[in-house]
Amino acid sequence: MKLIVTAMKNEGAFILEWVAYHRMIGFSDFLIYTNDCDDGTVELLDRLTQMGIVRHERNEVLRRGPHKSALKYAFAHPMTHAAEWIMISDVDEFLNIRMGGGSVQELIAAQPENTDAIPVAWRLFSHDDKVAFVDEPVMSQFTDAERGLGTGGFPDRFVKTVFRGLERLERFGLHRPVVAAEHVDGYVSRAPDGELFEGTMRDAKARTHFAYEVAQVNHYAVRSIDSYLLKRDRGRANHVNQVLGADYWQKMCRGGEEDLSIQRHLKATQAEIAELRSDPEIDQLHRSAVSWHAAKIEQLRADPAFEALRDEVMALSAAADHKRARTDTPMALRIVADADATAVAAPVQQAAAVATGTPQARLADMCREMRSLIDQFEPIAAAEAAQARLDEIERGLLGQSR
Repeated sequence: MKLIVTAMKNEGAFILEWVAYHRMIGFSDFLIYTNDCDDGTVELLDRLTQMGIVRHERNEVLRRGPHKSALKYAFAHPMTHAAEWIMISDVDEFLNIRMGGGSVQELIAAQPENTDAIPVAWRLFSHDDKVAFVDEPVMSQFTDAERGLGTGGFPDRFVKTVFRGLERLERFGLHRPVVAAEHVDGYVSRAPDGELFEGTMRDAKARTHFAYEVAQVNHYAVRSIDSYLLKRDRGRANHVNQVLGADYWQKMCRGGEEDLSIQRHLKATQAEIAELRSDPEIDQLHRSAVSWHAAKIEQLRADPAFEALRDEVMALSAAADHKRARTDTPMALRIVADADATAVAAPVQQAAAVATGTPQARLADMCREMRSLIDQFEPIAAAEAAQARLDEIERGLLGQSR
């Protein structure tokens, strides 16, 4: 049993392709948690659950945020205890196994027998100069991938991990499993090519050894420009207090090299999608989700803050900022007033707008950055305590409540 665990919110238009692709490369089971959806994601996953394709669970979000809440519940779920191998993945991440026939079984079989975890490096994909949201496979729309190190690409790339040995884990992590202290020394992690993974068990990034010739995780973090508006509206599943702006786009929208490797699976994936959509209810739910996404984009564009973000991202695209090499100077971003940046950030609500450059604005920026950093610390209880202290600071000095 090869299991994928994920958390979703308003991803209805992209579910069928992601499920179809990963079924096609050998994953047998899907454990999917959702929260606060209104695009038909819940109904689509419920129908897929009735059909025996996935297992859909409601995610009761704790203070730690949607992603970490889902992983807490998943760690105790019967499906994870029955699984031979597990992967934690998002719906914009596609495990692209480039060796052999491209199956997860082949990737696992190629490793030495003592391998417990296979951290597979992200490869970011740009928006490929696409503006509009369209109902076409992501894997065919976006082929502009970030550069390799030898052609000016960035080092230190996050990984997503195929792993086993649940009984030796403390809990699930977003990028790698958190191994219990008494088992760290015996838990073996290898890159896809079989080389021992560089770094400690807490490292979530591959520094320079990516082994893309064997496997990579195609990460379509931004999709098209209009789809990015939906991503901002939805918010981040891990760093819930972070407002997605042009800075996130600039960091995650990277290209410069064409990568068609995943497209050898395109016809098989499309056939699997067609099979799923042969169920009339699935077909209608997918169509409804697509319509919802298109309508939501138009609604968001009527908001000045979203239209300003779109204009800035369009400018970044026109300047080909996404194709720059590591040594190139990035395009300067506009300064966004704090009130503008937080106007669409749920659940954060500011009691009063503050002008950029004031002590209040600078403190608000610092708090947002600190929250993102604190989320990466362990144990979770200590991180939550630190977040509570920040709550007190913001309530007392900025008039904010969370």
